[in-house]
Amino acid sequence: MKKKMLSSIAMCLSMALVLPGCSGSKGQEDASVLASENAVTDNSAEDKNSSASDATNETVDSSYDPSSFNVSDVYEAPSQESSVDISGCDTFTQIVDKLEDGKGYANVTIGDADVLLVSSGTYEWEEGIYAAIDADIFIYKDGAPQYLGSVCAGGTAYPLEVADGNLYVGGNHFMTKYTIDSENMVELEEAYVSYDTDGNDTYYYKTCNSQFEDYDEETAKSRFDELFAELDNVEVIEFQPVGGASSSSQVPAYEYPGPELFYTVLYDYMIDELSKNYSDYDVCIPCPVIISEDESDKDDIKVYGNFWIFNYNLNGDVLECTSGGSYPGCIHLKSTDEGYEVISMDIVEDGADFDESAKKIFGDLYDTFIKDGEDENVREEIRAQIIANYVAANGLNITSYQDYGWDPVALPEENIDSFYSTLD
Repeated sequence: MKKKMLSSIAMCLSMALVLPGCSGSKGQEDASVLASENAVTDNSAEDKNSSASDATNETVDSSYDPSSFNVSDVYEAPSQESSVDISGCDTFTQIVDKLEDGKGYANVTIGDADVLLVSSGTYEWEEGIYAAIDADIFIYKDGAPQYLGSVCAGGTAYPLEVADGNLYVGGNHFMTKYTIDSENMVELEEAYVSYDTDGNDTYYYKTCNSQFEDYDEETAKSRFDELFAELDNVEVIEFQPVGGASSSSQVPAYEYPGPELFYTVLYDYMIDELSKNYSDYDVCIPCPVIISEDESDKDDIKVYGNFWIFNYNLNGDVLECTSGGSYPGCIHLKSTDEGYEVISMDIVEDGADFDESAKKIFGDLYDTFIKDGEDENVREEIRAQIIANYVAANGLNITSYQDYGWDPVALPEENIDSFYSTLD
């Protein structure tokens, strides 16, 4: 699976899951950090484990039987608005004709409905194949197009996918499976894992016929793994890019503006290697959340952290984020006569392998990684400062940055000369 993850553009999962969210300084990974990853429930982990102690697999009927299942029993349409104006449109084709350049669309079957998906953007998943991580969903009702709701995955490593009429929406720490029944979106299964400040994990799982408290920890983790395993047999939804062009505004390429050669090499590596699978953006700006540096071996300097990539288009005085990803791990550099050189990078695995691989890479730093490297507030503070320094270094008239679905975030004052201390 490609190691790409869109951060803040939309970690929302804002469909029947009832959890709006999207990485950024907005309460996001992402009802905050990843919509479902930090999903808010009415029960604490302690309440969940207590309630689940009385639950057994035999007593929980999680199957979906359309003949006996009443959608209205579990689904109440959330209050949402489409990003697309469909007024005056009598067909899906007329909706597509109104789309702005840079958006994407796809026609797929979900459950018992033929739907139109409209995404805020697309990216090249494989050569010539374009995918998306978010979509407004439209169906036909009474012979006319109608907006049903919106979904958003946790990153470009998890494009919207379908199998057997089910829609899969996920991220590093969550996965949700939907169908459409009688013009309603049904959340068939939801699973996610959350981490406390000490790095301890708690798994959650529920279905359209059950709740989180119905499953003990072992069963929830098993269902979590099984849901991720289903991704081996799904099909990435192929989106058609509209116009094939991003913003016509031009901004200079990002160059690390500080005095430290070490970080210049680190940032250049992130742009060259981590952003090469993205396309159609004005500027790529890295955001490394560094948690530790080990300089004890000059031939293998280790930088541990969560290395984010964000891609932007300029709209007026706002940088609008169009794509990006999180690459937690360790970057290895060596000191040379000319300065520094990146020699390799260890990257944490996706999905069910995330925790095990993170512990292997970070070792004793694992708890710090979970506490700080995965902290959205820490990331957003660093992100805003890096953008502010980029703007100041290039004399640009840019006042804020914005993630899809969120308000613009004002930039702080630049601190180019003091952002990092000089390494020996």
